[in-house]
Amino acid sequence: MFQGHADTSIDDKGRIIIPAKFRKHILPEANNVMYVTLGRDRCIWLFPSYEWTKVLETIRETNPYTEDEVLMRRQMLYHTDELLIDTQHRILLPQALLQEAGIKKEVLLLGQIERIEIWNPEEYRKYLKKGKDSYESVMQKVMSARFGNKKEF
Repeated sequence: MFQGHADTSIDDKGRIIIPAKFRKHILPEANNVMYVTLGRDRCIWLFPSYEWTKVLETIRETNPYTEDEVLMRRQMLYHTDELLIDTQHRILLPQALLQEAGIKKEVLLLGQIERIEIWNPEEYRKYLKKGKDSYESVMQKVMSARFGNKKEF
């Protein structure tokens, strides 16, 4: 389960090192294979192979006859690439995805349970600022809708 964040940078060849705090959550069944695609809000999504299989199952269940689902399917799969983790724990990110996300040198990795998001740190700051509500009010809305009045945590 990926959580937390890490700041890193891209080397001259377009590679990033997956930090140990995230590597330890990549299970052996991934076989050093990761999948990358364009995420939401100008970030890149990085999945271990076993989590990507679950994403594909969800995509397969979309309706291939509705405009939004067809567009989402086409865009997500268009940007998808299979990456191998090398012996130094690096992955080579596709240049096209780096350009789409506005990533040049500095990178923010953000754990999102089943995936890692890869951000240009400045784009992430802009994303946070554009939110209308505070963290607390969003948490209250989301968790209240999920749990109602139960005191789960």
